[in-house]
Amino acid sequence: MARVILIMAWLCCLPLLAQAEEKLPRDVVQFIDHAQMCEHFAGEWDDNDKARQREITQAVAAFCGQAQRQWKRLSAKYAGQPKLEKVIADNANDAVRSFRK
Repeated sequence: MARVILIMAWLCCLPLLAQAEEKLPRDVVQFIDHAQMCEHFAGEWDDNDKARQREITQAVAAFCGQAQRQWKRLSAKYAGQPKLEKVIADNANDAVRSFRK
């Protein structure tokens, strides 16, 4: 009897699990990765030696520049798709939005 209850509970939750695993388009996932790395390196502006500061500057330019280009392109590409628009907007952090080369 307990086994039947467990199986019924599992079957009832299956649709919820499928929705939770909804996949994002690959280009959106790449944007999220770049935006997170951009924010990470943009927050590294502490007292570092010159070599480390140069590495950080290069990483900021690479990740923030890429994320900013992706943000603009994806915002246009997925216009009219509210779920994706929200994901893109939520991940376009200040470092991405304000990046200037």
